[in-house]
Amino acid sequence: MTLQLWDTFATFGTFLVIAATAIAALVQLRHARGSNQLEALNEIRESTERPYFRDALQFIRAELGDKLKDPAFRYQIENRAAITSENHPLIEKVKMVGNLYEDMGLLVKAGFLDRELAMQMWNVDYYWGVLAEYTAIARRQGGNDLWENFEYLAILVEDWNAKHPHGTYPAGMRRKHLSDPWLAADAQRVASLVTP
Repeated sequence: MTLQLWDTFATFGTFLVIAATAIAALVQLRHARGSNQLEALNEIRESTERPYFRDALQFIRAELGDKLKDPAFRYQIENRAAITSENHPLIEKVKMVGNLYEDMGLLVKAGFLDRELAMQMWNVDYYWGVLAEYTAIARRQGGNDLWENFEYLAILVEDWNAKHPHGTYPAGMRRKHLSDPWLAADAQRVASLVTP
């Protein structure tokens, strides 16, 4: 064999070693990324299951709408220096929820969390809707960058829901039969509550 042929084999061998190393590195990066995503998802799940977060969600769903009818409360949202000790914990509850969804949106936007996974896990557009009036008031002073990643995530979820109005259950796969023995009784009860 000639020296040029040996040189070609050596070059090709070096190429194979570099290619194998690159593939191994990509596999390791993929595993590391998956591990980081799982860790982030677990942290978010743990945050949303804490009692004070659940309490904040309950306030937002049940009481925030009535509080927003109070001009003094709206003034305090817009003017942080005016927040009273009575309204401070309520505003903090709203901020806690909004800030968590803001962080989630940033993680999705930056690619640290898989977009498709996030769309299936979180119904963020519901909470964006519930907090829309509050956000509009807070943005009077804070500008449109307040909770912009929360807004981004809500738009993604809204678009995802429009594409999947019946969920993502695989087409053609059989479903489990669910019996609802209380359907008639519950419908009758609802009808009795509506009828005077």
